[in-house]
Amino acid sequence: MHDYNCQCGNNCASRVPIFQGLSPEELGKFNALLSTREYRNGEIIYNAGDEAANLLIVNTGRVKIFRLSADGREQIIRILHPGDFFGEAVFFHNQPLTASAQALEPTVLCQLEKTQAEQVLLGNPEISAKIIAALNERLLNAESQIENLGTRTTGQRVAGLLLDLANEQGTDTIALPLTRDGLASLTGMARENFSRRLQDLEAQGIIAAKGRKTIIIRDRDRLEAYAN
Repeated sequence: MHDYNCQCGNNCASRVPIFQGLSPEELGKFNALLSTREYRNGEIIYNAGDEAANLLIVNTGRVKIFRLSADGREQIIRILHPGDFFGEAVFFHNQPLTASAQALEPTVLCQLEKTQAEQVLLGNPEISAKIIAALNERLLNAESQIENLGTRTTGQRVAGLLLDLANEQGTDTIALPLTRDGLASLTGMARENFSRRLQDLEAQGIIAAKGRKTIIIRDRDRLEAYAN
């Protein structure tokens, strides 16, 4: 892990939706406050229970937000990509963080220390409104995920996940962002059950696996029907 001054120009902040209302001059001033930190593949960024110290922005790489149950089982909450922000708890309270964060590949984060983040928030009401909107969207997504776990079959969850990944990546040839264990956790399933559902879809000709890292959607209409 290495710290250094931000060398990303306006690139880091400007790609984040909550900062898109800032002028180029304001973005330049904002980026001057940022520092960056590199993380290795698999390195923990923070653990549940740590104090919220920084607002964090993914500059390059990917980050996993997750929780561990009392018996050590992992539940993935979300996957973050370049432009996504996290650590927003610095704005709201001094309580410990409730989830952990881990780099899924070599990752560079831009970070803004707590006091500076609060000053940015107080000085830019439009950013405050966008943060509230972003957090509301996360709440809605969390509610949707809870509903999916409680009301949808395992087959529907797997089909829905594949459609979400295809839409996110803009292609029906999906590069899987996690291991099978990770994808199973994301859908609230055991790995064996998740793998069986993939095999069912492949046996029906709806998808095709290409190695362990790629899945091709062969029949999107049937996959959408399967998800619903």
